[in-house]
Amino acid sequence: MKTQYTLLTAMLLGGIVVSTQTMASEPVSVDPPELAVDDSELPANAIAVAADASATDDAAVAPAAPAWEHLIPITAQLQTDSGGQPVGAKSLRLVQRSTTAKVAGAQVALSLLSGRIAGSSFGKGQLKGTRIESVPHPAFGPMQAQVRTRLDDYFKAHPGAVPTEEKPVQATLGDFILVYQELDDSQTLYELRQSLSLGFPYRRKLPTMRLTGGEGAQCNIAEPVAAPLEAWQADDYAMVKQTVQRYADDCLVQFVATLPTLFPDKHPVTVDAPTDIAVPAEAGNAAAQEDAQA
Repeated sequence: MKTQYTLLTAMLLGGIVVSTQTMASEPVSVDPPELAVDDSELPANAIAVAADASATDDAAVAPAAPAWEHLIPITAQLQTDSGGQPVGAKSLRLVQRSTTAKVAGAQVALSLLSGRIAGSSFGKGQLKGTRIESVPHPAFGPMQAQVRTRLDDYFKAHPGAVPTEEKPVQATLGDFILVYQELDDSQTLYELRQSLSLGFPYRRKLPTMRLTGGEGAQCNIAEPVAAPLEAWQADDYAMVKQTVQRYADDCLVQFVATLPTLFPDKHPVTVDAPTDIAVPAEAGNAAAQEDAQA
């Protein structure tokens, strides 16, 4: 009986040893536990912090502004009179024949009431007319970005022209007016006028308030485009918008031509032309043979 217990015990111990050795010989895989994160269970501030961090990373790789940009602010302003009051407007001014007739009639009535003939006169360009707010001048819109592009191209080609102190560039708008040509003609054409300067801003010098500055392109239209009023007004003044954009494009061309004067290149890059031209040996031998034959 004792022998059977001993044999049973030995068999059990042997099974444990074999099982242990088999488990020890198998590779043990230790994988990190996978954690499923539900964004809906995160606090709102944690999600906001993560979004801010992502935006910060995107901003870190954004290209830096050109070196000249902080020295040359680009703005647009209305032309002012000696009292500092604007003489133009940012949007189109429409002056029709009926506007002049009203002003002329008012002057006649004033003369009759005062008992004397009014000696003052006025030009049709001075009339306030009607503001067309849906037609702003490009100087207060896309033209500023176009000026920035032209300056960037110029300074890339002429890095020595970048100023060392602030030099603003300003578009100064005077007239932007659609006005009739002939008062007595009911079929008269209307012309689109523009008075615009693009360059260094104008300054009034104390105490005389004399106007100084303004170096750059003077983009006054010598021969304005003319057309019937109905053509100008069609499709929400589409023809006006196209024409004034052409005026602006021409002004940009004039502005680029003045850049070497406004921003002279202090360190121009020059390429020296070669002074000594080496004659190949074969060419020299051929010339010597020709001389010998002669």
